[in-house]
Amino acid sequence: MKGNSWLIKIMIKKIIFVFTMFCFTFSYAQTKQEKIKELISLSGAFPISRGIPKEVIATYKKKYDNVPESEWTALEQKITIDALINNVIEIYASRFTESEVDELLVFYKSDLGRKMIRHSQDMIHEIQTATGNWAMKVTEIINNHLVKKGYLTSPPPPVSDGPLPPMMPKK
Repeated sequence: MKGNSWLIKIMIKKIIFVFTMFCFTFSYAQTKQEKIKELISLSGAFPISRGIPKEVIATYKKKYDNVPESEWTALEQKITIDALINNVIEIYASRFTESEVDELLVFYKSDLGRKMIRHSQDMIHEIQTATGNWAMKVTEIINNHLVKKGYLTSPPPPVSDGPLPPMMPKK
């Protein structure tokens, strides 16, 4: 046994080293994940996303009014947004270092960052509207040009949808 004591000491040192590295890595990952969670929550996305399962169930309630309330309550317990939130955190973690997350937190806690958060939903809506309007104008320009050149006719010629689907086997 005495001859193996140096081997045991080396093994113990390796185990302690690996354990220490594991603990450090784990605490680092938790810290980064918590920072990302804070970053995402600054945008107000978490409170909104927490209501999504109830909205989905409300849609089903309207469609299936014969289902008793107790079933909907049971389903509410099964459907959580936590898995999605964790996926979003992992997406952020894969693209930003902890240092970058720290910088983003500083920005979003600043006056300018809070202004960005405050206006982002309205800006997204306005950008979507502007994009839709632009697409309609582009469509109009293309159609007018092709009509003028004689490539489009009104009404358009019938379009073949391909062969008919095979008959479904009878049961």
